[in-house]
Amino acid sequence: MKRTTANADTKRPRAARSRTESERHLRHQEKCGRQAARTLAGEPTDLSGLLRRLKMLGLKAQDPLHSAGIGEVYLMLTMGCNLRCRACSLWGTGGACRDAAFLKAFSRPAPLGRFLTLIDELVEFKPEYLNLSGGEPLMTRRWAPLAERARDRGLRAILTTNGVLLERCVERVADLFDQVSISIACPPQLRERLGMGAAGHYQAMMRGLKSLARLRDRHPRRKPVLRLMCEVFDANGEHLVELIDDLDEQGVVFDETLFMHLIFNGPRALAAQKKVLASEFGLPFLLWKGYGYRPCAMDFEAMARVLETLRERCPRARFSADLRSAEDLRDYYRGRREAIGRAFCDGPWRQVNLFPNGDVWACPDFVLGNITEQGFADIWEGPKARALRRRIYRRLFPTCRGCFSFYEKEQPMGAG
Repeated sequence: MKRTTANADTKRPRAARSRTESERHLRHQEKCGRQAARTLAGEPTDLSGLLRRLKMLGLKAQDPLHSAGIGEVYLMLTMGCNLRCRACSLWGTGGACRDAAFLKAFSRPAPLGRFLTLIDELVEFKPEYLNLSGGEPLMTRRWAPLAERARDRGLRAILTTNGVLLERCVERVADLFDQVSISIACPPQLRERLGMGAAGHYQAMMRGLKSLARLRDRHPRRKPVLRLMCEVFDANGEHLVELIDDLDEQGVVFDETLFMHLIFNGPRALAAQKKVLASEFGLPFLLWKGYGYRPCAMDFEAMARVLETLRERCPRARFSADLRSAEDLRDYYRGRREAIGRAFCDGPWRQVNLFPNGDVWACPDFVLGNITEQGFADIWEGPKARALRRRIYRRLFPTCRGCFSFYEKEQPMGAG
């Protein structure tokens, strides 16, 4: 009898064959993505880097437009805020909330009950955490029932706040949240000069922080984790060491510190983004307007020295971008950022944001659906979400390097 020779692939174990098929599929997707990208505006996506990242996050190679493991669910409880931070994308200079059309479109809150059931729906997606933010979330009454529902469903909850109202509810906050992220970018004298808030607001922040720190220190697992988020921009660069000195004098000890370089775009990138949104997707240009703050004259040599001092004073601190030299800083703040960060973004696959009205989005101005009209799964795996992923799979948007999500992948995995 003639012996038939088995194909080489059939001799391999099933797992090995599966890996080989997946690798072939990935190579095919890369080729198709490169061909389709040639007619689109924006920087070509580093497809190999994106696919490696998504595979690491659990994406199945057979469908690269399927979502990966969700990292953050960022729930904006309100657009309102009791401070006016100069570089804020919402209420700062040129911020989106200064546009009446933007506020009208997104600020009216969806029913609290719908957000509570959203948390129930999120359980099966196993997000890394739920971040309650705003605006200023403590200006609403919604944060407590939402944080309580998250705790009851086993989801890690984070509060992102400016801390001004913290002293009024510090015990409840300590009980409900795994982490409290406080945004402080300026020492008290500079805050007064910039007109950031009402008289005494910094002192109120410090009172609330000290009370929360005392409760944390008494907790058997030192919870909630206290995280300082400090944005670096033109007006505060020379005052950052002064801020750290003041926090030390106040006796406030943070568990984590993140220095975030200003996120912004130049007029040319914003104009290109507006054109892409309109021509490719028929979408308005609203939230992106808030990412147009332009830093004024900066002493980059002095800034490099300040950052080096911060690294010495705060050795465990992280930075949103690793800018060490004056040349690095000059390139970043003058918009020459092509060499900073890998040329892909995983945000459309793992970053969930919600406006107060229930609109779900992963990229600014690209609304995927509304939770008052659809279930979350139908939105997150729906046609609009897949269209967004398909676009970023091929090319970045013109404004991607001026977006928070782009730099998230440069942080250690699991960093909250």
